[in-house]
Amino acid sequence: MSAEPRAGEDSDTGRSRPSLAREVVLILGLFVVYRLARLVIAGHDDVALSNAWWVWDVERALRLPDEEILQQWALQWPDLLKAANWYYVTVHFPITLGFLAWGWWKRPAAEYRYARRLITLLTALALVVHVLMPLAPPRMLFSLGFLDTMAVFGPSAYDGSTAPLANQFAAMPSLHVGWALLIAFVVVRTLPGRGRWLMVLHPSVTVAVVVATANHYWVDAIAAALLLGLAIAVVPTPYGPAPITRWRSRPQAMSTRSTRLPVGRTEPPSGSIVRPSASVGRTPSTNASSTPPRPRSPAD
Repeated sequence: MSAEPRAGEDSDTGRSRPSLAREVVLILGLFVVYRLARLVIAGHDDVALSNAWWVWDVERALRLPDEEILQQWALQWPDLLKAANWYYVTVHFPITLGFLAWGWWKRPAAEYRYARRLITLLTALALVVHVLMPLAPPRMLFSLGFLDTMAVFGPSAYDGSTAPLANQFAAMPSLHVGWALLIAFVVVRTLPGRGRWLMVLHPSVTVAVVVATANHYWVDAIAAALLLGLAIAVVPTPYGPAPITRWRSRPQAMSTRSTRLPVGRTEPPSGSIVRPSASVGRTPSTNASSTPPRPRSPAD
């Protein structure tokens, strides 16, 4: 009989829940790295604007919808855009921190570790792209008709207490979209019941908000989804290997199965020209009945 799991221990893996102090230090470390990346990008305004025009041209070549048209449509309802600003400024960090706290407190340790590894890797990959390709948001392309809705309607993510964490030239990929997609993915993957699908509303609303407020391009959301897909592929699942590990081992397993002989067949010695023969069963034999019968004479 297996022993009962101890308090704070995962009943499926036997691993104890991570230390709360350790997890807080890790999360604070992510914010510090995010802040340092913002300082690295500071002063690259010309590069960020040049990249913005290049991204705009790429989107038009790909025939993606025009972000400015969506914003002009949303401007018919100023209160709606103000609500979108509030969503952009206030939901991003609190819901992510709440998701991690809920995972640590309520979910199995293996599932929490999976979510934390995903968000750590996704954030690290995004910060690398932010540093290599600083990108100004659409709201800075005034000549195209974009409106800075945060400056006009408020509140702004670049004023007050949120300013130190904000990075105006980190448009690609959108961590707003990336973290929202990650939360929805983990909840749908690990929770039972139909109610878990409601979490898909979070990334859906987030994409609409970041585009309508002219804080991100469509490709920023696409880039975030691609980076999340990469993280999902290489991070081990809660109760098994990483998907890429399974994909790499599958051809080898199929090759092994294809080289096996059928039951009852034996492999001839190396260099033999004899075909594999059955080692089990009756060996065919010749008898008199195999020769043509003698014609019968009338006397017979």
